Amino acid sequence: MEVEIIFMSASTPKIIDAAVGPYTKGNLLCVEDKNGMILKYPLCNIFSVSHKHQKHNGSNQKEQSE
Repeated sequence: MEVEIIFMSASTPKIIDAAVGPYTKGNLLCVEDKNGMILKYPLCNIFSVSHKHQKHNGSNQKEQSE
């Protein structure tokens, strides 16, 4: 999964090829990268975060019939 983070003070987004979806812990955005490293960013410095929704346990995404 690819995660794009736009910081308040940056002109270009940071793109992380993440193994696990982003989550928050306290006032931090946490993203596990493809090497298993947990990257943590203060939420107060982040403007937006985007990633594609993937199927997982608890997902309410419906199957599309073709």
